[in-house]
Amino acid sequence: MWKNPLPVFLVVLLLAVGNALGQAGKAEPAGLDADPHLVGWWKLDDAAGKTATDSSKGGHDGVLEGGLSFEKDSVAGRKGKAVKLDGRGVVEIKGYKGIAGTKPRTVAAWIKTKSSRGEIVAWGTDDFGKMFIFGFIRGRVGVTPSGGYLYISDPSNDDKWHHVVAVVHKGDPPNLHDHVKLYVDGRPAAIHKIGLLDLWPVDTGSEVDVRIGRGFNGQIDDVRIYDRALSVEEVNALFKQK
Repeated sequence: MWKNPLPVFLVVLLLAVGNALGQAGKAEPAGLDADPHLVGWWKLDDAAGKTATDSSKGGHDGVLEGGLSFEKDSVAGRKGKAVKLDGRGVVEIKGYKGIAGTKPRTVAAWIKTKSSRGEIVAWGTDDFGKMFIFGFIRGRVGVTPSGGYLYISDPSNDDKWHHVVAVVHKGDPPNLHDHVKLYVDGRPAAIHKIGLLDLWPVDTGSEVDVRIGRGFNGQIDDVRIYDRALSVEEVNALFKQK
């Protein structure tokens, strides 16, 4: 039926080659360490001094305050080293205001503590409903905008390493109940039933610099801020990183 099948063969071959080249030219999805939305990453592996290096592209280096230094307050962490806090020291990310307004975000950290008090990461405006505080609330890890709160049911202060994550999804505006998700050790956490206090909107101010560990007594490691909401699978992958 075909008088000259060669052109058909060439067309098929060219299509196959073109498809293969197209696949080869596609960029692999960026890993969580190289994600362009990773806007703050403090490994807290620094060997000396008071500078907590930001390993993201943001360049927001922190400063150890309250008598802390890496020479005397650096300990073995969950990943490399960690900083040991005494409830008085803090890591100040001076000049960096975090994620403001209602924008999606993810905050993650490894913690090890016997205490049930203190912040893990916080920033915003020191006014009712304008802060974003990720830390211990009523003895449990959770989020509060300094008015209303959402926290997990199970304690995390057993002196073991736990990976804790808060994710704010898109909303208009987002509220704690519907748009904020909490994770512990790679899995969605069971949330304490606290009623109307979890309906507060997330609308963060931009006056207070990002700070790590204010009032926290224990160890903190590998603190990250993404300016997007990580998926369940991504949170689990972050937990499984060595």
